[in-house]
Amino acid sequence: MAWYAKEINIPELGLTIYPKIKTTITHSKSIFGCYSAEVYYKQIVKENLKDFYKDLSSERKAINACITLYHLEDWYWKDDPMKKEKKKGVPYSLALADIANGSKHFEPNRTYLSGNIEGTDIPPILTLNKGEEVIKIEDMLKEIEKYWDEKLK
Repeated sequence: MAWYAKEINIPELGLTIYPKIKTTITHSKSIFGCYSAEVYYKQIVKENLKDFYKDLSSERKAINACITLYHLEDWYWKDDPMKKEKKKGVPYSLALADIANGSKHFEPNRTYLSGNIEGTDIPPILTLNKGEEVIKIEDMLKEIEKYWDEKLK
């Protein structure tokens, strides 16, 4: 925090100065206080996952969990020239990318589509569909979370 004087008194000279200070503060790190992949994962991603796991039919919570989990790859492999290749090792990486990118660019013809399955006695279950393959988004996120838990021990 910067401190500055609103007025400076010099009684010997009978002088009072009222300085006008204009300054620009720059910060070279993250604006939110996450300075590493580990901190981002624990403080942002894990909390979004917890929120979604408590409310599995919430599309908002599912999207937030997917977006932050997807961007963890960029935090972890920042400036790594092999990042694209390494991302392939993340389970459901393409599906996660489709959800995260689809949340800001509406594109109905993506490889993976999300939707829900409804039953008479159960709340809607958010799913990920690719042809004949249908998986609960919750199961997909848990598998990806397990991957990152191991990687970020």
